[in-house]
Amino acid sequence: MLSFVEVGQGSGYPIVNSDLSQSVPLHHRICLCTTTTTSRSTKPWMPALNIIRNIKTKPARTGLTSIHKHEPSRITYLIKPFGFTVLVGVSSFCGTIIWQYETLRSYFQNAQKQAALYRHKFYGKAGSFRHSMNVWWNQLNPGRRLAAQLIAANCAVFVLWKVPRLQGVMHNYFTCSPFSKTPCLSMLLSVFSQRSLIHLTCNMVVLWSFSEPITRTWGREQFIAFFLTAGVISSFTSYAYKVAKFSTVPSLGASGAILGLIGVICCQYPNSRLSILLVDQIYPHSFSADSAMKGLIMFDVMGILFGWTMFDHAAHLGGMLFGIWYEKYGKALIWKRWREPMMKRWHDLRGEP
Repeated sequence: MLSFVEVGQGSGYPIVNSDLSQSVPLHHRICLCTTTTTSRSTKPWMPALNIIRNIKTKPARTGLTSIHKHEPSRITYLIKPFGFTVLVGVSSFCGTIIWQYETLRSYFQNAQKQAALYRHKFYGKAGSFRHSMNVWWNQLNPGRRLAAQLIAANCAVFVLWKVPRLQGVMHNYFTCSPFSKTPCLSMLLSVFSQRSLIHLTCNMVVLWSFSEPITRTWGREQFIAFFLTAGVISSFTSYAYKVAKFSTVPSLGASGAILGLIGVICCQYPNSRLSILLVDQIYPHSFSADSAMKGLIMFDVMGILFGWTMFDHAAHLGGMLFGIWYEKYGKALIWKRWREPMMKRWHDLRGEP
């Protein structure tokens, strides 16, 4: 019978490695042949111990891990992503409050010019494609325009996925995983990343549908702040689940942020009627927004408990719960409470117009 004993150089204690034949160098392996006890020694393992004592120590320990050396806690993988999540959330709301102030300031500074601009809109060359696009753009309300810009950004990233030379960059920066080379920046960039046409189409249709009623009550600034914050929060909840399960499968997509928007709509209009995209064309149906919210939460909880891998259920659940929390408590706590004081402070820094 043959067995292998591994000895770490300069360590004095056994070494654990899952693949002895590949990871452990030849000079680390000592083949011991266990035979029957001879009359010369009643301890058959003594020759092995003598050989072990005579091994010369060497500095190289590549690929070996001590059984006495504790691995870093998995929670360390979440420290930087958590800080990045807080940073993006604070920066998004502070930046959009300043954006709203600058918009109002510019409007009041150029009131007459703005009025003339709205009376005499410029549509470009008559009969050209530019004319058609300007007509379409000017007919959109602010919420639709913002949604169109977000959709254009997602479509641009989708095109970049089709460029073979950019595959390395896209995997590093536009897919999120707590074990990747860029775990923080990819939390935000992956919100605008879809690789398949079906994934892109479904997400963008839902974004287009839900953006208009939210921006009508919130405005563009609060909408974009919420969208970015919901995106990174959903990425962080996905990170927490992956670290707990030690899953290295990366994620991407705007689904987490869009589930946040759905959570807001379902809280604002719980009795409104919704239907499943494309299915209603085949089988007409509808259900209340409140039922849809509860059904989606239950679906994602089951996906987490049973380990379903078709969707990133942790990211979906994180986005949905953040949307519910923000509509019920966060809006009053963040936007209504801090918007006016921050505008006044920014106004003092900028001075009179």
